[in-house]
Amino acid sequence: MTSFNGNFTRSVAGSSPEDSSVTFGVDVDQSPVYLNVDVIPSYAFARLMLVLGNVVRMQDAGMVQDHSAYQEWVRGEYLKELNDEMKDKEAKLRGLIEKKNEVKDALKVLKGKSDKYNSKNFIKERNTFWKWLYDHNREAWYVLDPIVSVQPDATFFEAFSLDESTYARVSLPHSATKSNKEPSCGTTNIDFSVSLERELARTRNYRPLHLTVGSDSVGVDTGVSSTIEKKIDLPESWVRGLVEVQAALSLAPVELTLSSSYLADILARLESEREREGPRALVFNLKPGEKPEIEIQPWGDIHKVSEKIYTGKENRKIKVWGRRRLRVLSNLLSIVPELKVRLIDSGMPSFWSIEIEDVVLTIGISGWTSQDWAGRARFSAITPASDLSPNIIENASILLKKKNALSVHELTDKINQSPGDCRRILQSLCIKGLAMFDPENGKYRWRALFPSLNLESQSQAGLEERKGLMIFKSNKIKIISDQITSKGRELKGLVESDEKVNQPSIIKDLDGRVINAGCDCSHFRFHKLRQGPCRHIVCLSLKGGG
Repeated sequence: MTSFNGNFTRSVAGSSPEDSSVTFGVDVDQSPVYLNVDVIPSYAFARLMLVLGNVVRMQDAGMVQDHSAYQEWVRGEYLKELNDEMKDKEAKLRGLIEKKNEVKDALKVLKGKSDKYNSKNFIKERNTFWKWLYDHNREAWYVLDPIVSVQPDATFFEAFSLDESTYARVSLPHSATKSNKEPSCGTTNIDFSVSLERELARTRNYRPLHLTVGSDSVGVDTGVSSTIEKKIDLPESWVRGLVEVQAALSLAPVELTLSSSYLADILARLESEREREGPRALVFNLKPGEKPEIEIQPWGDIHKVSEKIYTGKENRKIKVWGRRRLRVLSNLLSIVPELKVRLIDSGMPSFWSIEIEDVVLTIGISGWTSQDWAGRARFSAITPASDLSPNIIENASILLKKKNALSVHELTDKINQSPGDCRRILQSLCIKGLAMFDPENGKYRWRALFPSLNLESQSQAGLEERKGLMIFKSNKIKIISDQITSKGRELKGLVESDEKVNQPSIIKDLDGRVINAGCDCSHFRFHKLRQGPCRHIVCLSLKGGG
């Protein structure tokens, strides 16, 4: 599950009766990140990192079932109907197949001898291979390596599943660690090997865990904290996926606190029986003043999921797909009393967070298993940023880099812009790979990840975003209603495009976050917001400003 070339420092793990030690190797050519700490909640950190490792290996999309036994039976039934001549040919064919199998067995013997002969140079040859792969097919080289971002107050580990439909993030606050050495801040790939996972599994509460990211050989001055400016290379799908994760997290979500035991009951129900037909959603039934409930489709089972009252202002029914991917949380539910879920709307991503002794694991699940984070959805387009002044964005970038983390309101006070404009500025920094959103404190963090992102995506969602920007710049939109209601600020407009007039609408909360949007166009009627906003909503969002 790990990529190596000659420039990777290797991950090393070890344990003794007194303590455990984990060193994450990094790509020293990318960013000399360095962290050397003792993790106080060692067991909690290890358990959550193991879940991240499970997510990296997860691949629910595109799994091909084995039909070989059935095909063999069909073949046997077919042979029964053959005439004598065909049976003679079938007998000769069996003889040829037997000879073929003998040749295969001989090749296996030769291969075994060859492997034994080359075992002495295995490490050298393996590193040579990974170096060749890095030069010739970099996409395959780094797609499985999680990334780590060391910041002054916390360290973040992030990764996607193999099918890129599930996102995982482990947040380790430095207040939960001890160290005599200052970290060297930055972002890079890490070597997360299987042997490393085994060592994490041996971690116990009564033994401290010494965590090192990188090594002294990187050449970092451990006495003085410094910010590394180098960017790392990531596959385009991860780049796009990380941007969409930040955008989805920053939308105004419905946030619920669920009982772990109730969620365990739901997962047990899903494991006990495989549905034979749809629908296959978890339906959150939310009524103001009542405890939230979840309906398990298609059986119609109703489960209470929280002892806390839903404090929203209106009835909501939100459908969540990809529910079986929640099984990665199963082993944690017995050691925590509750967890958080953040919902946006039906068919849109959901985020599930578990906190153990200040260490937080967040799992982001796309709407469907076959819909990865990068492929279709363009949640970033709901808060467009491309029309902003480059000078304003540059000033905000310098300020965020200096402060390390800022909320929308903090940036508003600093640069004297409206909350809506500041949200778009911060969103643009996420798109440029210079920021990430932390839902636990509602702030955007500086995180220099990659130099640029090509927004000229040829996907349908990318087309809608580009078209929306073009309509806005051509001034073919008119605001017909702008009023404050109990739900928030409601905007309605008339947008002229392709000889048609459409009526998009947006509802924003007091912080300027889009909490609902709609349109009468065919794109929205078919997709809703599951693939991001239509061009008319993009245009209205820009016109509505702050």
